[in-house]
Amino acid sequence: MSSQTAKVRVSKGSKRERVMEEAARTLNSHGVSNASLPVVAARLGVSRAALYYYFEDQEDLVFQSYQRTCEAMGKELAAAEAAGGDSTVKLLRFVDSLLADDAPELAAISDLAYLAPERRAVISSRFQAVKAGIAALLAAGAARGELRECRASIIAPAILGLVLWVPIARQWRSNESLSHRDLVEALKAILREGVATDRRSTVEFRPIDIALGHVPDVNLFDGQAVAAAKQEALLGAASWLFNLKGVDATSLDEIATRVGVTKKVIYHNLGDKETLVAECYRRSFRHYEAVMRAARDYDGPRIAAIMAANYAFAQASLMEGSAPLSPLTGIEALPASVREEIDQSTNFLMDTFLDIHAQGQAEQTVRSLDARALVAANPGGFEWLPKWFDTLSEAERTAAPLELAELYRVGLLPI
Repeated sequence: MSSQTAKVRVSKGSKRERVMEEAARTLNSHGVSNASLPVVAARLGVSRAALYYYFEDQEDLVFQSYQRTCEAMGKELAAAEAAGGDSTVKLLRFVDSLLADDAPELAAISDLAYLAPERRAVISSRFQAVKAGIAALLAAGAARGELRECRASIIAPAILGLVLWVPIARQWRSNESLSHRDLVEALKAILREGVATDRRSTVEFRPIDIALGHVPDVNLFDGQAVAAAKQEALLGAASWLFNLKGVDATSLDEIATRVGVTKKVIYHNLGDKETLVAECYRRSFRHYEAVMRAARDYDGPRIAAIMAANYAFAQASLMEGSAPLSPLTGIEALPASVREEIDQSTNFLMDTFLDIHAQGQAEQTVRSLDARALVAANPGGFEWLPKWFDTLSEAERTAAPLELAELYRVGLLPI
């Protein structure tokens, strides 16, 4: 092979990788609905026609991006295993490789239902294979005393969720002061020993009771109450279907059918689909704020308040039919006014959680770590739940909130 030919091949490969990374960034920031070929082309500074060399259409862009994510995770997991060491070393090596400063950004697998059934099956199978590999690593580590006992079928996808959340977390205004490395180190701190000063003691906590998706009986002659109840039912159904299928793959007709109304009722009560998505996000952050207010006012040790909050976040994410819309991708594509509201909400959530961490450090129940980075990384541990709800058994759904709250509290090292 001539050196000129080699250079041409490297150039083509480099260009393809640049295109794939920009596709991943666009999917993470704009979501599937808004990650069109023209948008990706504009971000790359090329024509739309040029992208047809790489993708057949928008669905092919999504498929190839998700495939690239699964391939990278599978490759790095195999390499981490092959390099040897105990289970902790392998797990952290896997995280470090995927999130190295020079590693390409990977697309979060957030809208699997957007793909045709055959392609959806391919991605699901590959993702589940990686999940099974991590679960096997966790189980083997626990058997050898290298890791604590945990429900590997829950913690394995949570680890993947935390990894894929890192580039998304950088999009939030409340996290602007954090570097990529800050988030990676926080993620590893969570996985190693969590945030609790005392990892040996069991923490008893009272669950936070925040009504979500509950449509109360209302006075049929109270027009405002009836309208509010109707809106909550519509937003709960829409959020659930958007989580499970993705925004683009969910029609207004499906949402209307789930609630037992006509599409006209959605338009009358909420508006078009874009408005509906925005209202679902508003509903999500109203819930997150309610949880944090309850955690702030929790009567007890701050580590118990943190446990109660994380348990509530995970529990809400598993409420079939009414879970909050998970803000995994597409935030940057929201209208400016909605984005501003969300930025204000995330600042409140961050400030409140930081206060709880600071109080916990003062009372010596919470370790002295980079709390801002920990709080920024934390949502990755539970935001995946409604997206992969169908892959969890009923027993796993019941166990997940406590398992995930415990992961943040004590990590995975032996106790």
